Amino acid sequence: MLGLTPLIATAPVQADALQTSNAPSRLHRFDIPAQPLTSALNRFIEVTGWEIGMPAVLVRDKQSSPLQGQMTAEQALRQLLQGTDLDYRHVQEGSVLLEPASAGQGAIDLGSISVDGQQASGDWVYQAPRSVNVIDREQINRKPPRHAADMLEETSGVYTAVNQRDPGLSVNIRGIQDYGRVNMNIDGMRQNFSVNGHQQRNGVMFIDPEFIRNIEIEKGTQAGMGGAGVLGGIASFNTLQASDFLEDGKEFGGHLRAGHGIGELGNGTYFNGSAVFAFGNEIGDLLFGVSERHFGDYRAGTRDRDNLGTNIRLRAFFPQAWDNWLESEVGEMGSVTRSRLLKVGLNLPEDQRLQLSYMEIDTDSKNAWTWHASDYQSFYYQRSQASDIKARNVALDYSYTPDDDLIDLKAKLYFVTTREDRWNAGSTASIGSGNWYPDYDDRYQTDTWGVQLDNTSRFQLSENGQLTANYGSEIYQDTFRPKTNRTAATYETVLPYIVGATPKGERTMASLFGNLQYEYDDWLTLDAGLRYDRYRLKGMTGLTVWMAPRTQYVSGTPYAPTALVYDVDQQEGRFSPTLGIAIKPGLDWLQLYTRWGEGWRPPAVTEAFMSGRPHGGGGAESVYPNPFLKPERSHNWEAGFNIFKESLLVNGDRFGAKVAYFDTRIDDFSYMDINVDVPGLTAANTSMGRSAYQNNLEETRFRGVEYSLDYDAGRFYGNLSYTHMIGSNEFCSNQFYMGGADQRVQVGTAIVPGRPRPVPVYNNVPNDVLNNFVQCGQIMGSASYMPADRGSLTLGMRFFDNTLDVGARLRYSEGNGANLDNQTYSQIDQALWPQYEVYDLYASYWMTSSLNLALSMENVTDQAYFVAMGDANNLSLARGRTLTGMLEYRF
Repeated sequence: MLGLTPLIATAPVQADALQTSNAPSRLHRFDIPAQPLTSALNRFIEVTGWEIGMPAVLVRDKQSSPLQGQMTAEQALRQLLQGTDLDYRHVQEGSVLLEPASAGQGAIDLGSISVDGQQASGDWVYQAPRSVNVIDREQINRKPPRHAADMLEETSGVYTAVNQRDPGLSVNIRGIQDYGRVNMNIDGMRQNFSVNGHQQRNGVMFIDPEFIRNIEIEKGTQAGMGGAGVLGGIASFNTLQASDFLEDGKEFGGHLRAGHGIGELGNGTYFNGSAVFAFGNEIGDLLFGVSERHFGDYRAGTRDRDNLGTNIRLRAFFPQAWDNWLESEVGEMGSVTRSRLLKVGLNLPEDQRLQLSYMEIDTDSKNAWTWHASDYQSFYYQRSQASDIKARNVALDYSYTPDDDLIDLKAKLYFVTTREDRWNAGSTASIGSGNWYPDYDDRYQTDTWGVQLDNTSRFQLSENGQLTANYGSEIYQDTFRPKTNRTAATYETVLPYIVGATPKGERTMASLFGNLQYEYDDWLTLDAGLRYDRYRLKGMTGLTVWMAPRTQYVSGTPYAPTALVYDVDQQEGRFSPTLGIAIKPGLDWLQLYTRWGEGWRPPAVTEAFMSGRPHGGGGAESVYPNPFLKPERSHNWEAGFNIFKESLLVNGDRFGAKVAYFDTRIDDFSYMDINVDVPGLTAANTSMGRSAYQNNLEETRFRGVEYSLDYDAGRFYGNLSYTHMIGSNEFCSNQFYMGGADQRVQVGTAIVPGRPRPVPVYNNVPNDVLNNFVQCGQIMGSASYMPADRGSLTLGMRFFDNTLDVGARLRYSEGNGANLDNQTYSQIDQALWPQYEVYDLYASYWMTSSLNLALSMENVTDQAYFVAMGDANNLSLARGRTLTGMLEYRF
């Protein structure tokens, strides 16, 4: 969003530039003609890396003085402000706040609003020659999120596989998600927790929206830090810093936030809020925060119910029960989340800084199946599992940024541990059936440690040409430790685990990378990157099957339980390049760009080793390990353009647009095959419900067009985002995913006592026909269908010197409803995403410079809908009309 607060915080062209040395003695070359002051200051920021707080009421309608030559940032800023009746004061090194030249007499009270450039989305997004988006704190606050996925709904090219009962967040970029294809991280710490299942979230993270400072989305393969194993992009969730509250020389600050649903329209939204305290001076700083969020069952919307089709919940057969389901509360939705955040920073001599951070999240969730009542007149929810989840993140950061163009050094050491303790309901079969098993408990734990080191060097090759080199290394390791006390049913003959053993494993990824970027005279940008990634996968896994021995026999096949144990230790490496070019074709406000890159993702630990039930409740479904998975290889290309124009319609307004076409092709794409056969069988297609990950024998392709537009004229503003996905994919793999198919052949005859004639003698031998038999369309997971097109439009206005902000938002999806009325069961994972148009209203009023009241009404028209790309199996409707309020006090 472009300048939505009374204080406009701008940022340089690239986020990394925020780390540039701001030493007062450093000389910069400027060539900025006289122009609107906001435009001139943005050019100044690009050159210096400074951060400037610009109150809109002060800079509007003002012109800058021309600036040309080589000088310090201080000298340049003074010259730019000549004749504007404006002055500035330092907030911290490299960060200033503009104010009237007569600030000592009747200065405007701007309150305690941060001037940190990283907190706002910033204009740099619309000047960066790549596909990137930023979600800032203001955008998050407009619609207080119940689920972390709500924060991403207005971002083009980004989806989330949502289970409203599960607080875990799984980010999908351009149709790609799961198992690290998207690097989901918190302050750079990878969140690699994963539990294989049927719920489309094979890789989740846990984050408290109360602690989010901003979210940066980098799309496509990446040659820099965080790009190891990435095919879809990087989603960085950046948390609050002490500097957010310690501007203007303050040594103490923070905020208190308390929100709640309002009356009956609260709709299951109970208390949610946080308290954050920050202390600091020139020696260092401390930030401490606590947060708590309570939610319960809610009502879904009921308007436009026919958009849901006739297939969901068998509406065509049980219309009265269906109406009861829609009009009743969505059950088993209650959850409590408690979070803690601690950061301690120390400013060392010689431009060095050290920071220790710790974040802890403790949350719970439930899963429930929907069942017909005995009279088929209603539905009810029956809990199938309940989980308690703890996620802990700890990091030590170091930076060294002297007044030297060759050194901008950053290092990080981190550890993340996430553990889920899950109770599962037992079988619904009768005890005497032989298929019954009791309730049982699972424990899934993923530990990730990582080390990061990178440096940026800058070279002035000529008066108009600059070369920037970023290079470094990254290493991280995931360790998976599962545990279960599940016991087998009497008639279970094939188990997705080794009887009496606990599979576990670890994967280590190590990377070296380098990026070069050449910029010439503000119209040409060239960049090239190369990374080398190497992985090692270690662990033990296996399964128990019934197999015939490789010996001769004369009667019924003597099958016996056989444990197939795999002690895996494999490693491989690969180079992955990236290239990009951007030009401004004679128009300063238009930039054309294109990028190409390769990516590479080895199998994740859980993908290769995990086994067990995909969910609680009855049934015979099981997930089997596959230690033979191959790495995925991607080739992605995109072409787009940026527009950034100031004073387009009225003096001082700003318009930004980013449009891109993308095309990602993946070889050996790994997906969950829901009907695999295990070794020892002599016929195919006998194992419905037995699932394992396989490599797609066909090329998997994700392509589309995404749009982001922003306009801000101070008193009124708007933004539009839309994503259009193109095409579909075919998924094919070997039915016997590990081989081992048998056929019985007669090898002779034998005399058996008591038999009047010789009897045949048999032997079981490999069945090459079955081992090479390929099946298609047996996929369950996020890639089954392309995500449905979706977009959002926000329009708002500001009043009373920008202290009151009111607006409306439209969220739209054309849906993916091919199976809403006619389910063929050609694939179990049906695309049940109906079309929807959802309207939201919001208002935010700063009653004083420290006290804010915010109101939000979600789904004003009470639309019945599912979030596009939501959980196609859980089928939890989104919330109906919901009114919430939030009171915030900043100090």
